[in-house]
Amino acid sequence: MAATPLELRLQALPRNRIKAMAHTATKSNPVKRSIGSLLKARRLAKGLTLQELAERSELSAAFLSQAERGKATPSIVSLINIANALDTDIHYFITPPSPTSLVRRADDPQYVAIDSPVVYKRLDTEIRNQQMNALLMEIPPGVQLPVVHRAEGEDFFYVLDGEVEQTIGDEAFTLRQGDSAHHNTQVDHSVINKSDKVAKLLWVGTPLLFPSSLDSDKKR
Repeated sequence: MAATPLELRLQALPRNRIKAMAHTATKSNPVKRSIGSLLKARRLAKGLTLQELAERSELSAAFLSQAERGKATPSIVSLINIANALDTDIHYFITPPSPTSLVRRADDPQYVAIDSPVVYKRLDTEIRNQQMNALLMEIPPGVQLPVVHRAEGEDFFYVLDGEVEQTIGDEAFTLRQGDSAHHNTQVDHSVINKSDKVAKLLWVGTPLLFPSSLDSDKKR
């Protein structure tokens, strides 16, 4: 499966600049795990080639190869697809924060520990029969989230600050502060920050990215 044009255009800031921006935005952000090494180890353990994994995850082999070598950064939704293809879940790659309340406090942010220049702050908590997750995303200049889609669900994006370009299917839209987008996840979609400042987006989506531990306990 050939890399998509958007994946081939994936860009990243110089590592020192990304680290400085991430430090400013996430002073309490926990240590991030190396997704590339985890991805390669799991793929080899399952006896899969890059092409086989690409077919299962509906991502390109070129992008997966770059991800394994730390040259490309999967989004959380991409990790869901990869995890499913590797017969595991997203907890293999990241450790979602454990909610302790029905309320999120501004002075106690909960960050998703993921090896990415994009900062993800979890806004939802955990409830029984949970159907959606909500994230605050901070996307540095020049960073693009890879093209993804899911078999079912909806995505809602709202731009809190800055400007991004969102591609949905064959259409590209420039979204600025106050703009929003809502679409089915069956349609290929991607987001890129082509501006020179950090873009802050609210994302709400279904189905769950982070399974609720409350429902897991109930099933046991």
